[in-house]
Amino acid sequence: MTVYEILTYEYDLPLLKLMNRRMSELDCAYALEAIPDGVVLKLRGKAPEDAAAEALSFVLGRDLRYFALAEYADALPLSLSDKQSVLKDALEAAACREERKVLKQKIADYLVTHRTLVLEGFLRFRMQEFLMLWELAVEQAAARVLMNKEYGELIEALRRFVAGRASRVNQLSVCIHADGTITLSDDNDVHIEYVDCAPDGILNLLVNMAPMRLTVYDLSGNEKNRLTEAILKVFGDRVKLYR
Repeated sequence: MTVYEILTYEYDLPLLKLMNRRMSELDCAYALEAIPDGVVLKLRGKAPEDAAAEALSFVLGRDLRYFALAEYADALPLSLSDKQSVLKDALEAAACREERKVLKQKIADYLVTHRTLVLEGFLRFRMQEFLMLWELAVEQAAARVLMNKEYGELIEALRRFVAGRASRVNQLSVCIHADGTITLSDDNDVHIEYVDCAPDGILNLLVNMAPMRLTVYDLSGNEKNRLTEAILKVFGDRVKLYR
């Protein structure tokens, strides 16, 4: 029988429950016992470090990932709702970059010569590349949240500007094609094709024209087309949308 001690002195988490959950997914004989600050894992059979490493790769790579990302997000100078958005985004990004097989091998190599593993110690000293990726995921998520917030504030400012601006055009139609090109048509059947124009450029053009009525034909096939969403928010009930 091989016995391992899995300890944590910093994380307030149900380690016995987590380890039992991960071990129950494996085809091996094991026993778990709660001890102060951790659990004792008892294993029978050959290469016990492989089974222990498999379970711990989930505990360290997934269960503790949430706690680590939450700590990074909580340290940001943002509101609670923004921190929650950052954490959700970062968790999704980190999951896409998961390298659990690499982590499992690191743990297995460690357990060959060690019978005690302290989670936060292993995390900090043997998983530094993982911590860097998680921290980067939080930083990138925070940047996106701030950009979206600033973009929302800009859209609101444009909405107020349009509401108080005299219309220069009575009727204007915007056709957003599947290939990304855009056609503008006014009530005099004047057509203008935009082949390579950013959505922000088109939106600024529409704001300056401030049409009384705006018909949008969104043929992009994207239900969350950025330009369409911005037009709806800025021009409100002036818009008729056809997809």
